[in-house]
Amino acid sequence: MKINAGSNCWRVSRADRFGWLIDGEEYFIALRESLEKAEREILILGWDIDSRTELVRDPDHPHYPSPLAGTLEALVRDKPELRVHVLSWDFSVIYVLERELLPARSFGWQDSERLHFRLDGRHPAGASQHQKIVVIDGSLAFLGGIDLTKARWDTRRHAADEGRRRDPDGNSYRPFHDVQAVVSGPAAAELRELADERWMNATGESLPALDIGRGSAGRAWPDGVRVRCKDVEAAIARTWIQPEFDRDIHEVRQLYLDTIRSARRYIYIENQYFTSPEITAALEERLQEDSPPEIAIVMPGETSGWLEQATMDVLRNEAFARLREADARGKLKIVSPAFDELGDTCINVHAKIMVADGRIARIGSANLSQRSMGLDTECDIVVVDVCAEMLAADLLAEHMGQSVEDIADSLREDGLFAAIDRFNSGPRRLVPLEAKGDQLEQAILAPMAQIADLEKPLLRNGSQEDGEDSGTTMHTPVSGWIFIGVVAAILGLWIYIGMLGAGHDFEPREILDSLRELAAHPLAPWVAVPAFVAASLVVTPVTAMIALCGLLFDPLAAVLSATAGVLASTAVNHWLGANFGNAISARIPGGVAERIRRVADASDMWSLAGLRLIPVAPFSIVNLVAGASGVGLRDFLAGTLIGMGPGIVIICLSVDRARAALQGESVFEPWIVATIAAAGAAVIGLRAWQRKSRSSSG
Repeated sequence: MKINAGSNCWRVSRADRFGWLIDGEEYFIALRESLEKAEREILILGWDIDSRTELVRDPDHPHYPSPLAGTLEALVRDKPELRVHVLSWDFSVIYVLERELLPARSFGWQDSERLHFRLDGRHPAGASQHQKIVVIDGSLAFLGGIDLTKARWDTRRHAADEGRRRDPDGNSYRPFHDVQAVVSGPAAAELRELADERWMNATGESLPALDIGRGSAGRAWPDGVRVRCKDVEAAIARTWIQPEFDRDIHEVRQLYLDTIRSARRYIYIENQYFTSPEITAALEERLQEDSPPEIAIVMPGETSGWLEQATMDVLRNEAFARLREADARGKLKIVSPAFDELGDTCINVHAKIMVADGRIARIGSANLSQRSMGLDTECDIVVVDVCAEMLAADLLAEHMGQSVEDIADSLREDGLFAAIDRFNSGPRRLVPLEAKGDQLEQAILAPMAQIADLEKPLLRNGSQEDGEDSGTTMHTPVSGWIFIGVVAAILGLWIYIGMLGAGHDFEPREILDSLRELAAHPLAPWVAVPAFVAASLVVTPVTAMIALCGLLFDPLAAVLSATAGVLASTAVNHWLGANFGNAISARIPGGVAERIRRVADASDMWSLAGLRLIPVAPFSIVNLVAGASGVGLRDFLAGTLIGMGPGIVIICLSVDRARAALQGESVFEPWIVATIAAAGAAVIGLRAWQRKSRSSSG
């Protein structure tokens, strides 16, 4: 396989040293040791970063305890020249109940000139920042699939009785398996440049200049971590839809395809998801050859969380059905790790690795999903070296409870399948992964799954599809976020005072219980309507208001109150636009107003529904310009209901299920899943109609 910068990777650099760390215990301890050696700079990028994450869980370790934020604060305090920059994804509202509240405050970046925490929200609609990278002094870097957050730590044994496998709130979670690479030298300097680009993209500021001295990589290499190869070429591949959305980077996908096509002996894969049609087609094509390579895919027995099981597992089952049908020569194994002492509990395989022919090793953040191939921000590293065989052997040895040397010898002499078959009979083993759910369930859930695993941005250059003219993007004004902050502060203060007086701790579940108890009043849903109107007047994101309804009210009340609030604020904004059109138009970018008017000229509810599907500006701005443009209120309300109704249902019910999970309730309610699926199908149908209407009209 040829590695070409600008084609299937971003950069090809020399790595002075390259190695890997399997599972959270190995990674967190190695990271803690390297952090201690940092002299000038620590950069951390993550999908989620929890300030409370404990890096060391052995009380006898000299660095115990080491909570992430406390560790970084202590290092900055003790090292006057050290700067720390932490960048975490400004996550979707669907994760609001799963993540740390106010993480920036936990890191204390406001109080330090050398410790900075920022949230990264500069992505196309529907995308996430999914890279997991730490760079130390520009000379050593960790990257892979492990975030510095809760529910990631585990030992390689994945024992059922592991008491340290708990999140910061004290809750236990199922065994967790993942892989992180560690690299030093020029390749780490390239990752430092990538982190600088990410920081600039998110904040508009560059990182301070750093003079990376020769020989500094050796100082930061963590003690006890084995160097697997030295002075080797390392390629860095990315997925990134850049801020202006005028350049799509798909190196991750191309490098996967090139690796699959070049393999001759075997392809070994570990991944959290498998939903990419392109990767499926590439493997399918190889399986249909006269002499295909052996292909082993290791995945979790089931994904974590009801939403993933109802979406990503559905697409995974479809992909695996295609591969099994193509496997006429018995060259495919799809398996998951099992351990007798865990009973029915599945090990959560979160790794994103590929080994081909014992010479190509790939470790990164990219899942084999449509999102990772074309939407989310990803980063993988690839080395071409004989050490790759040891990576496959190391992983198989863990899964089957065998020695790495025995597995490595069998891989070299007999091949991948022979090694698995020879050692796969103990209490630890790889078991066939069978599809769950019948065809009817697959058909019902498929539309929702397609929405969850987007391949392209929902919006490009503000609103347009591929091939349309670019224009000015109008973002939500700061006043809208201030409104949300003020409301949250008032509610938080009210609850805090109440709990303080009752002698209760400030605990998220109790907060949510208090809010829902307040919202259970018969008049509460009616209060939501004027709240929507007030929020719209300061251009508050309407999705945040809809999600709040899903959080506070029962599902039906949430959908009805959110729908009523959306229609009421639409009517009020429309009236303001119709009566104060000139003053409003003068404050809206001309490109945005013109695009709204262009759609509104048709002035029928179906065209206006299309405007709601892919809005060109914040909700309130669309309403105001529509009113100023003379659009009829009745058609505009009907178009709003058609275009936004399915989305309201999806947001309200999805947030409700996340809330149920937090409160320990059953999350799988068949009618809710079916309703979400139906709403998803409606969105897909409306989008298809919109594209067809656009192509037929011009």
